[in-house]
Amino acid sequence: MVTIFGKYYYIDIGSITEVCKTGSKIKDEEGNETFEINIFMYETLKLCVERLLNEYPQETDDIEAIIQNDIGSTSFRFAFNTLLKYNIIIEEEETDE
Repeated sequence: MVTIFGKYYYIDIGSITEVCKTGSKIKDEEGNETFEINIFMYETLKLCVERLLNEYPQETDDIEAIIQNDIGSTSFRFAFNTLLKYNIIIEEEETDE
């Protein structure tokens, strides 16, 4: 898990699909019923996750120091806040560490 501001976070992969569902059902190529997703929302959230997971050269590996010292880029902060708002980044109450 990643520590940010003294809290542990993880990415809830399953919530991405749930957030992107439109509520409509469609049939796939084999005739099976499946759900429809908002592809624009899916791609935007995918880019946000990608932004968080990509490694960019930093003077420090401590994510908390990056954010607190305003070293983190605007794109990183937008991605983090967007994923937090849509409950894709989840704060873990307790860890086993």
